[in-house]
Amino acid sequence: MNQWMDGYVQANGIRIHYYRTGGDKPQVIFNHGAFDDGLCWTRVAKELEDDYDVIMFDARGHGLSDIGEGDYESETRAKDLSEAITVMGLDKPVVGGHSLGADVSMQLAALYPDQTRGIFLEDPPVVLPGEPMFGGDFDMEGDKVIKMMTRIMTLIKIMPIFLGKLMAKKMMPVSPEEEIIPWIMAKKRVNKDFFQSMKEMGAPNPDPFDLASKIAVPVLLFRGDRDSGAIVSEEVAGEMSKVIPGLEVVHLAGASHDIRRARFDGYMSSLKKFINNIYS
Repeated sequence: MNQWMDGYVQANGIRIHYYRTGGDKPQVIFNHGAFDDGLCWTRVAKELEDDYDVIMFDARGHGLSDIGEGDYESETRAKDLSEAITVMGLDKPVVGGHSLGADVSMQLAALYPDQTRGIFLEDPPVVLPGEPMFGGDFDMEGDKVIKMMTRIMTLIKIMPIFLGKLMAKKMMPVSPEEEIIPWIMAKKRVNKDFFQSMKEMGAPNPDPFDLASKIAVPVLLFRGDRDSGAIVSEEVAGEMSKVIPGLEVVHLAGASHDIRRARFDGYMSSLKKFINNIYS
């Protein structure tokens, strides 16, 4: 791994922290999911840093960024990202993310179409009306699963690291050590303001297909299997294909919500091809 830099950018009234691999290369932004932070993309960034300038933001209320003072709405986070791109002078980077980070990537492409040349989405929070947020063992209404997740993440935040590793390996059995430690430490850095907001937060995308219909750049969608705990179903992918012309869907069989952790090689192969096609 080359020496990475980190710093802060003032955007949308708060300080947002980021990690950056650097270099005069095409730029790629990664947005993490709820309770993660920028370093949760470490394994992916190591794979890309030779060819791309990888920027990994800590979202508001996460990592070393400022808290959101109770405001973690999708539109607010998209404005954070848009202003950060502008202030940092980035050149229409490829943007993507996981879960809540995929949501903010969709928001950016729809609301700020001149800020990116393409987006990739890892299991975004998009479901059909009446469909539970997660499949598998987490097959329950959105507010209930969010509260359950918040309780689990609160436990990891306060427990010793060695106990956190045991829980993490149960939740992510195929993840290597370099994924586990950043995942645990991210939970310990999440601000209590975000934890409180999650208890009251509803679905991030009340009408995700309307939002998706406004996206005009290339889109890569990763989906796992609902039976394994993923969000995006085959039916949802089909509906998104109807409103996003040319949508590329990659199904990695057996993957849960954390698709890149479960099927890293297949994930990276598809991601590299997508980014390379955009910049070639």
